[in-house]
Amino acid sequence: MVSPIGRVGAALRNSKVIRAIARDFDARWYLTQYPDVAETGMKPLVHYVRYGAREGRNPRPDFDGMSYLEINPDVRDAGLNPFYHWVRFGRAEGRVISHDPGDGGSSSGEMPVLKFSGLFTPLDCIAASQLRRLDLTRLPDTLMGRGFPYGIAPGPVSFPLVLFCDGTGDVPADRIQQALALTTGTVHVLSPSAGRRRGKGRDRLRYWNRTADAALADLKAVLKGLDGEFVGLWEVAFSPAISAWHFLGAALRHDPVLAHAGASLVRGDGRLWRSGFRVRAGQEGLVALGRDAHFLDPFQFRLKPSAMLDPGFGLARVEALRDAAARVRGKDGPRMTEAIVRLAAPLAGSGRPVFAVQGCALVLSDDEPSEPPEPAKADDGRLPNNPGPADAVIFVDSVPPMPDQDAGSVTASNFIDIFLERGAEVVFYSTARRMWDNPYALALAARGVVCLTDPVVRNYAQACEHIAAAGYDRLSFLLTRIYAGGEFVERTRARFPQARLVFNTVDLHGLRELREARIAGSTARAFAAQTTFARERDIIQRCDATILLSEAEMNELSPTLGHANLHLIPMVNEFSPPRAGYSQRRGLMFIGGFAHHPNIDAVEYILDELWAPIRARDPEMVLKIVGPHFPARLRDRLPEGVEALGFVPDLGAALEQVRLSLAPLRYGAGIKGKIGTSLSHGVPCVATSLAAEGMGLQAGRDILVADTPEAFAEAVLSLHGDEMLWTRMSRAGYDFCEARYSRRAVAAKLNALLDEVSA
Repeated sequence: MVSPIGRVGAALRNSKVIRAIARDFDARWYLTQYPDVAETGMKPLVHYVRYGAREGRNPRPDFDGMSYLEINPDVRDAGLNPFYHWVRFGRAEGRVISHDPGDGGSSSGEMPVLKFSGLFTPLDCIAASQLRRLDLTRLPDTLMGRGFPYGIAPGPVSFPLVLFCDGTGDVPADRIQQALALTTGTVHVLSPSAGRRRGKGRDRLRYWNRTADAALADLKAVLKGLDGEFVGLWEVAFSPAISAWHFLGAALRHDPVLAHAGASLVRGDGRLWRSGFRVRAGQEGLVALGRDAHFLDPFQFRLKPSAMLDPGFGLARVEALRDAAARVRGKDGPRMTEAIVRLAAPLAGSGRPVFAVQGCALVLSDDEPSEPPEPAKADDGRLPNNPGPADAVIFVDSVPPMPDQDAGSVTASNFIDIFLERGAEVVFYSTARRMWDNPYALALAARGVVCLTDPVVRNYAQACEHIAAAGYDRLSFLLTRIYAGGEFVERTRARFPQARLVFNTVDLHGLRELREARIAGSTARAFAAQTTFARERDIIQRCDATILLSEAEMNELSPTLGHANLHLIPMVNEFSPPRAGYSQRRGLMFIGGFAHHPNIDAVEYILDELWAPIRARDPEMVLKIVGPHFPARLRDRLPEGVEALGFVPDLGAALEQVRLSLAPLRYGAGIKGKIGTSLSHGVPCVATSLAAEGMGLQAGRDILVADTPEAFAEAVLSLHGDEMLWTRMSRAGYDFCEARYSRRAVAAKLNALLDEVSA
C-alpha cells in the first residue's frame, strides 16, 4: 500500500513532468491513437504521465518512447519518463529519439537507421521521419513527370561542416552536438574561445580561433585545412533539417558545374528569400516570417539561379571556394557572413554558377540573427545572375495528380510540367488529401512543386496567407473542378484582387449529372444537376479564363456565355507507338477508374447488353477490365471470359496484349481519357457517340461509333477480326491523337492562355 507521503511525492513529480512537456505533447493525436483514453475521462496529458509512458504509449507521432529508452539506457536506468527527459535534456544533447528495425538491424548485420533530434522543430522531425521511411528515388517514373528527382538518403551526411557564429560570439555546445549527429565527417568550429569538447565525437572535432576583425582571413585558413570535395557552411543561428543537407549534396553531385547550392534565392528586386526569412537590398536586417509562416514545403526542392552564396547555410565545392577566396582582396571585417558573400563575385565570374535549392527545410532556431548582411552586388551595383521576376501558378484540386491511376491526372501532371518549364513557381493545394507523406504529393515535391500540406498548412485560408507572404510578382490560380478549386473562387478573388483566376473544369459536372439523371429518370437528380450547372456558369463568369476539354462543351456554353473567355484545351496523352502487331494480340479492354460513376454504368451496360451477343459470335473472346476501385458487386457477377484486373501499374504493357478497347459510355461530359489513352498506344476503340463527342475524331477513320447493343457488338467483332481494318485504324487514331492531344500541342494552347491572362 502506498503511503500518503508517497502519493504526495508522486503527484508532485507528475505535476513537474506535466508542466515540462505540456507544450510539446500532442493531445489530439494521443486521443486519436489511443481511443480508450477518452473513456477514462482523464485529460490525455495527465493519462500519459500517470499511465501511458509506462504502458509504452507515445506522446506524439514522431517520438517513440520505448526506442528512446532502448537507445539511451542511462535514461531507462534512471527511471525517467522518456519524453520528459528528451524535452528537458535530450533535445539539447542531440540524443537519438528512435530507430526503425525494419530499416536494418542486428539480424542483418547492419546498423539501424537512426532519427536524430538535436534542436529540431516539428518540421525537422517530420523531414527526418520521411527520409527514414520513404525513398523518393524509388517512386515510379510515371509519378515523376519530366522533373528531375534528386536522390536523397536517410541518415547522416559524410561531408564536413563548418560551424560559425556571425559576429564575435562563441559557437554553442548544443550546435556542435547537433552537427556531430548530422554528419560522419569532421566538424570545424570557428570560435573566439577555442575550447575543447570532451566525450563522444571529439575525434571528429577541429577548433579554429576566430580573430576579432579578420573573418575572411579566418575563413581562408579553414578552407586550406579542409579535405574532401564538399563543405557545409552553417551559421549557428539556424537549425537545418537533415534532409536539407541531403538535398544540397544531391544537387552538387548531379551537376559537376555547380560551385555552390544554398537555401537562399535572390529575386529581381533585391529580395533574398530564405525559408523563414526575407530581406530586401538596402535594408539593414532580415524580416522574420517565423516558423508558423513557414512557406516552403519541407520536402520540396528546386534549383534556381542565385545571385550569391547563402551566408547562413549552404554546401559548396571546396576547390571552387578556395579559388574564389584566393582572388578576394580588400578590407576584412568581423562578420563571417560578410566574408562568405564576398566570395560570390569571383565565383559568379568563374563560369561556375551559384544555385539556390528552394524548400530544403531550413528551420530557424530560437537564436535569430540580429543584423544579417545585405545581398552581395556586382561592381556595377546590380545583382549578378539576376533570375528576374517571380511568377507563380497556384494549382488547386481535390487530390494530387495520380498519373498511374487515371487519364485526368496525366493531364494535370503535364500541366504542372508546362508551368515549371515557363519558369514559374508551382504551388499545389489539395482540398481532400492533405497529408505530407502522400506519395503523390512527395512526387510533386521532388519535381519542384511547393505542396502546401498538413501540418504546415491546415486549410485554404492559411494557404492564402503563405502565398501572400511569399511576395510573388505575378499570381495565377488554376482552380480545378467545381467541387474543389471552384469552391474558393470568391475567397481567392477577395484575398488576391490582382491575381488571374483560371477555372479548369476538367469536365462540365452539371452536364454530366444532367445526363445521368435522364438515364435514371430522376426528377430530383435533374434539379440537382441544374443547380450544379448554374454554379459552374457562375464560376466561369467570375474567372478571367475557363478551360474546357471538348468541342461539345464549347458548343453547349457558347450561346449563353459567348462573352466569357473560354479556351478549348484538351487532355494530354502519353504516347507509345505500338510494338506488337495484330497477330500478337487478342481480346478487348475497358479502361476506367471506378470512383467515377459513368464507368460503373458502362461496365453494367457491357454485362447486361453487349457481352452475350459478342460472346455468341466469338466464344473465345476475352475482356479485361482495368482500373482501380472496381466494385465488389460487379466482380461477383462477371461472366466467363471477363476479368477485372483492378489497378495495373504498367497500362502500356497491358494495352500491348489487346486488339481494341471499348468505351460504351451512356452519360458523361468532356473528353474521355480512356479513348485518348487507347488511341495514343495504337489500340483502336469502339465507342458510343456520347463517349466520342467533342474530340474531333472521324467515325470510320479514327474510331468506330455505335449506339445500340447490336451495332456495338457488330463493330467490335468486325474490327477485332479484320487485320487490314485494324492496322489502318490503329495508325489513323494514333496520328490524330498525336497531332491534337500530344503534350506539345496542349502546351502551346496552355501557354497562350497564360500569356493572355498575364498580359
